[in-house]
Amino acid sequence: MALELVDFLQGSFSLVFVIISIIIGITILSKYSQFKNRLYILVGISWIGVSVPWVPDSVSFLMNVFVQQSLPVEWYFIIGNVFLPIALLTWLTAFTDMIYRKAQKKVLIITIILSIIFEIIFFVLFFINIDLIGVINPNRPFTVEFDLFITIYLLLIILVMLITGVIFAQKSVKLENREVRLKGKLLRAAFITFTVAAILDSLLGTIFEDPTDPLLAIMVVIVRILLIISALEFYGGFLLPKWMKELFMKKE
Repeated sequence: MALELVDFLQGSFSLVFVIISIIIGITILSKYSQFKNRLYILVGISWIGVSVPWVPDSVSFLMNVFVQQSLPVEWYFIIGNVFLPIALLTWLTAFTDMIYRKAQKKVLIITIILSIIFEIIFFVLFFINIDLIGVINPNRPFTVEFDLFITIYLLLIILVMLITGVIFAQKSVKLENREVRLKGKLLRAAFITFTVAAILDSLLGTIFEDPTDPLLAIMVVIVRILLIISALEFYGGFLLPKWMKELFMKKE
């Protein structure tokens, strides 16, 4: 199908965000060989995992460009939702490794139970009536209107990531080491920026019904840029590359 300007922007910027997130996740993962700390594996997988909901947009965009077809709705929902519990589990494992180690077993057991319940309900709805999961807007190939169950679960994951991420970041911000404080500030910014972008992204299809509305195209670009910024902030918060360190420490 022919893509509107807003669809082209949404698909292409989603692709950029996903590529950047995968590169950042793999870069963090690769640090395990240097530091022998599983934290890098957990955090790398977590960030790749939170970018997964934008993978169907990216794949569908490429398919539209090259073969003029969209990703089948079944795969759209599976790719975008089934792997989220893994991202949540790896992040909470990393979080409880860093903070609240004594509560780790309880937190992870609860997370695993809720994740299993989510997967069971998801596939029951998937096979009974896929519309109970959500529908793709016929006028917007990259816009999904999720039903209540998925919406609540997605909001739960976003809130858990935000709360735990800010708690961890605040611990770092209060330390005396300037570099650690900077990492904490970047991490805090990453979780807040990601949360704002993810919530705005979920609301765009509801607020703007006309795909030709120029304001919609502007908002799509803004939201995707916020997502990309959050990925870079997350990268700086964990690895703080030299160029980022020099850039921000000069401003302090």
